[in-house]
Amino acid sequence: MAIRRAVTQKEQNKRRGFTLVELMVVVVILGTLIALVGPNIWNMLFESNYQAAKTQMSSFGQAIDTYKMSNKKLPDSLQQLTETDGRNPYPLMKTIPADPWGADYEYRVLDRNNYQIRSYGEDGLPDTEDDVTYPEEAEK
Repeated sequence: MAIRRAVTQKEQNKRRGFTLVELMVVVVILGTLIALVGPNIWNMLFESNYQAAKTQMSSFGQAIDTYKMSNKKLPDSLQQLTETDGRNPYPLMKTIPADPWGADYEYRVLDRNNYQIRSYGEDGLPDTEDDVTYPEEAEK
């Protein structure tokens, strides 16, 4: 038979917790991981919003091209893409979504054949670095 040694309360308390050094090592490791990974996450988040805006604008562009072929003119607003007309009983788009930052897209007819769609980006201010414009040629 194995003899079990009686464990005192003092010995149990010694084994129960982590030392201050062990906790500090964990905190340093977590801090380093956050410092290395954090900026990449924010950059990826911005890039994904930018790409989502470009994708939505491309979808608007396809609907605008279809509208132009049917009506021989550009729509006056993006809302016209959600309306039916005599030529097409179905709307070209169900709704016009907001940009990834929650603002409405700006749509302008530049001339008979050209238009511009713009999102003011994260800051919501016109003519800043984060603006997204479609089509690309309209930015120049």
